Amino acid sequence: MTTTWILNAAGLFLTTVGVLLMYLHLRHTPRLSRDATVPDVKRAYEKDRRLLMIGVGLIAAWCVVQYLGVLI
Repeated sequence: MTTTWILNAAGLFLTTVGVLLMYLHLRHTPRLSRDATVPDVKRAYEKDRRLLMIGVGLIAAWCVVQYLGVLI
């Protein structure tokens, strides 16, 4: 049972780190919509990017909560 627990904890940790890195990458990437000339394209890109950041942020938060639950 200890081996299973260690493997699950390691897998959850790596997943959490991966999701956090994805969130940081999304947060610090340059906004490509500044170069868009069509306002509809700019709005659609900003909306998609914002929703993606919210989704990845929620997944990251959930993974952190799960990892803390494993440790405690």
